[in-house]
Amino acid sequence: MITLITGIPRSGTSLMMQLFKAANAEIATDAIRTEDENNPKGYYELEAVKGIVKNNQFLKELDGKTIKIVAPLVSFIDLSLDYRVVFMLRDLDEVVQSQEKMVGKDQQDQKEKFKTMYTLHIEKSRQFLLSNHIPFIEIQHRELLQESETTLQHLIDFCQWETSIDELKSVIDQSLYRNRKNA
Repeated sequence: MITLITGIPRSGTSLMMQLFKAANAEIATDAIRTEDENNPKGYYELEAVKGIVKNNQFLKELDGKTIKIVAPLVSFIDLSLDYRVVFMLRDLDEVVQSQEKMVGKDQQDQKEKFKTMYTLHIEKSRQFLLSNHIPFIEIQHRELLQESETTLQHLIDFCQWETSIDELKSVIDQSLYRNRKNA
């Protein structure tokens, strides 16, 4: 089985990859994209994912591994393989704010367009997983950070890990939750 970590960009997929690493899961990454001020603990990406629309054969080599694939690309996976999916969700205002800081420019005039596009990507990916009977769990970014014990227990149960909540909680760095909307 391959574990997919998905969500729209800036939704907490890199944090989820860190949690999988802490749970001793084998991570599929080539470390080409290195950490920076936007993701100081790394991106955990595999370059081959960028070409998944034309070639998804690399997935055949990932049995037992965890890989990050952004939501818009999930529908291009090889359906002959077995998957489970952790789907990261985040408040779209926070996503837009985080992306603005990452690209270094104000995008408020396009905020609603981005939110609509992200909503469509999320829904399309969710429907793809449902229609192909691929088991998945949805993790809310805010809940992972603010109600971590409950959320981590759901993750542990879904992944059937023997890892302790405390081991996973030590990965969560509250100081990196820099773009937040007041609840």
